[in-house]
Amino acid sequence: MTKYLLEIGTEELPAGQIEESCTRLEENFASELREANLSFSTMKTLSTPRRLTLIIDGLGDKQETISKKVKGPPVNKAFKEDGSATPQAEGFAAKNGLKVDQLDKEEYGKEVYLVANLTIEGRAAAEVLAEIAPRVIHQISGERLMRWGDCELKFVRPIRWIVSLLDNRVVNFKLDQIAAGQTTFGHRILAPGEIKLGHVDEYVEKLRAAKVLVCPQEREDLIRTQVSEIAESVLGKARQLSGPLLQEVVNITEWPQAIVGKFAEDYLTLPDTLLETVMVHHQRYFPVEKPKTTTATTGNLLPYFITISNNDTPSAVSEITQGNERVLRARLADGKFFFFDDQKTKLSARKDRLGQLTFQQGLGSYLDKTNRLTKLANKLSEKLKLEAKIAVPFERTMELCKLDLVTNLVGELTELQGYVGAWYAELEGEPPEVVQAIASHYSPRFTHEGIPADVVGRFVALLDKLDHVVGLFALGKKPSGSSDPFALRRNAQGLVDIIMDGLNEFKIDLEWLSDELLDTFEVMLAHDGGEKSKKKAFARETVKADFADFISQRLRGKLLDKGFGREIVEAVLSNGNPLNDLADTVARCRSAEKLFKSEAGITTARAGVRIGNILKSDSPDTFNPGALTEPVEKELWKNFNEQFQSKWEKNGEYRRPTNEQEYDEVLALLAPLAPHVDKFFEDVMVNDPDKAKRDTRHGLLKRIDQYYSVIASFPKLQPLLP
Repeated sequence: MTKYLLEIGTEELPAGQIEESCTRLEENFASELREANLSFSTMKTLSTPRRLTLIIDGLGDKQETISKKVKGPPVNKAFKEDGSATPQAEGFAAKNGLKVDQLDKEEYGKEVYLVANLTIEGRAAAEVLAEIAPRVIHQISGERLMRWGDCELKFVRPIRWIVSLLDNRVVNFKLDQIAAGQTTFGHRILAPGEIKLGHVDEYVEKLRAAKVLVCPQEREDLIRTQVSEIAESVLGKARQLSGPLLQEVVNITEWPQAIVGKFAEDYLTLPDTLLETVMVHHQRYFPVEKPKTTTATTGNLLPYFITISNNDTPSAVSEITQGNERVLRARLADGKFFFFDDQKTKLSARKDRLGQLTFQQGLGSYLDKTNRLTKLANKLSEKLKLEAKIAVPFERTMELCKLDLVTNLVGELTELQGYVGAWYAELEGEPPEVVQAIASHYSPRFTHEGIPADVVGRFVALLDKLDHVVGLFALGKKPSGSSDPFALRRNAQGLVDIIMDGLNEFKIDLEWLSDELLDTFEVMLAHDGGEKSKKKAFARETVKADFADFISQRLRGKLLDKGFGREIVEAVLSNGNPLNDLADTVARCRSAEKLFKSEAGITTARAGVRIGNILKSDSPDTFNPGALTEPVEKELWKNFNEQFQSKWEKNGEYRRPTNEQEYDEVLALLAPLAPHVDKFFEDVMVNDPDKAKRDTRHGLLKRIDQYYSVIASFPKLQPLLP
């Protein structure tokens, strides 16, 4: 089977862009092949810091031959009176590589047109690949593209060579000044020479012989094994053996070699998170922990670290070990100094300095943020009637949680914000609930981290993230395209996750909370602009609408991730204001979903769809039951009253269900009405020409529909009906 190899050899690529570049390489090449009608069986990408590689297997020898019909001008405009061709006909024929007498005539509708029946012979695969490959390379975009030398080409890093091999033949093309060939290169230090490839099948093994493991998964498995074995050799186990650190070291090495280093045991008196942050975020080391750890924040680590080298020679290993130990020792010394030096000043004594730290221009300092969120925490506690065991630490945490931003330790290691405040708060005797909430309120800090584990931390995180998103929207800094410099998408997703997964027992009204914040921001922004008039600092309704849409997008994705069908999600989100109670939205989704699991439920849903489809925006909200004249109308009204009036209505007003159980009860009461609804539609003309009758019938259906609509927009569920 024919194979094709494309290798783009570069200077060291940014580790965080390699996987995305490989994805684009594969997707774009596959799309180009399909468009070119060139078949293939499988496609895979390989990569190292110095190369992006694509291998295609089962590639067709040439494009498929296709027949194509091209419609031309009408015959009455294609020929002159003397029968000779007009310029329009000649141009159409020439465009398709034919003469006028080679064109056919076909009738379309009531008119006859010239038609070119073409047979397009497929070109050889090599010819097609030579056109596709340069195009695809240009399509691999990234952040901060660069040019080098005299090249006009832009790429993530300078391209140094290109391999383009179809089985054993070079597919020639030139990318700016770089000609494709069959020569690749080995490890920059261990085997820096050229490697001439005779066939695609030689690629992986020849590079392995040149100290390059071109398969990322193979490097990952090797690193995982080496790190685990070394950790066991010092009677411990490795941390961070999954996630961002592992992926990063995979993408910065071609020939990985795990190396163990040691640091002084007296540093183990520092918090584990401080040590781990220095090792992981700043040095890309794997920390080593004791086989049995505790819940204590200190004392779970061993005085070892494991680093991944790109060189396995004994002399290099020795030098690398000493160098890394020296660097880590200096970093830990700085951390230890700041940790103890900061404790000379209490957290509460840092408020003045917090006032000098700007949150966002126009939104004041971090002290302003702390003050407004402390007040909002008090209001939210009262609104939700929170128990003292939650409300008291919630408000206290809000006062303290940002104070560590002006400590020296956070200034040196910004990843420790929150943790530092928690350590110092604990040393100052703050309650455990406050300490834990200070540490957790930034969560989720990144994509794969969970929400805060504690309820107080969830409430603090909720207000913190909400203030960030609403404030930036008020400033007109909502994300555009893929750009999101203020991490608003991550913060908004965190909001949704916290409410739905951690605070679903509370009725969190995001609209009310955002209104409270916007009240404050209006005053601040107007004052910041030097205006003393009543002119608004921003278009409040626009900001509210944009914020609601932004949160709804995250909510929609969350509901789909929970397994709800797209039709269910859209129908539920279309009715009501999900921002008033996100947990209620989940309950309505569950109730609507249950309907389609039984025949009775489907019948109930079908009735709701019929009612919703016929009602208009101007259908009356009220009607006079005494105006009902037809027996089927009276029967429907009688059965409706029997089902709902005693429990859900009082003086003609309905009580809104508030939880999943009540939504289920409402749908259960609607079930026996379905046959009467069907008979109603069969026996009467709902849209009667007589306006009085039409309004009465619409009013009756509107009364029933309010129970359907409180759950979802049932017309949107029509695609689910059998």
